[in-house]
Amino acid sequence: MDLKLGTYLIYLAVSIVLTVWVARTLLKNGQVFLDDAFADERLAKSVNHLLVVGFYLLNLGYVAVALKIGQALPDGSSAMEALAWKLGLVLLVLGGVHFFNLFVLSRFRRRRLLDQLPPPVPPARMIPAGYPPYPMPPMPPRPAPHGYPKPAPPAPAQPDGEPQPPQ
Repeated sequence: MDLKLGTYLIYLAVSIVLTVWVARTLLKNGQVFLDDAFADERLAKSVNHLLVVGFYLLNLGYVAVALKIGQALPDGSSAMEALAWKLGLVLLVLGGVHFFNLFVLSRFRRRRLLDQLPPPVPPARMIPAGYPPYPMPPMPPRPAPHGYPKPAPPAPAQPDGEPQPPQ
């Protein structure tokens, strides 16, 4: 048998076994996490099965796309290197999909838990609508930051109460 064909067959067999093993582990052990995230056992079971189907489709699709080995395999060591490279990529994709699912589901769980919490501080009193009933006074002028020119002082008032025009 050709080295390339043997590498293909080993790659497919190991990749499929790894994908099935990870999917079954996620199906069995992920149910508890999903029950907690969704607070509805029936919905969690359905989502768990849908996630496993998507997991199979994505990972087996990647295995099929990444099957081709572009270089020639003159000996057994180059065949092992190509096989290790391919299987390493499959494992990275499996891990990446798993952590992405955990991230998304932990966001669901966090939002559900935050919705169940009481408000952080109960209100001390209620402010009526239309508050304040009078116009707010103007804010006092802020001091100039260090290094900026100070605003000009107001012009002194004339005896009749009118300010003098600047000169």
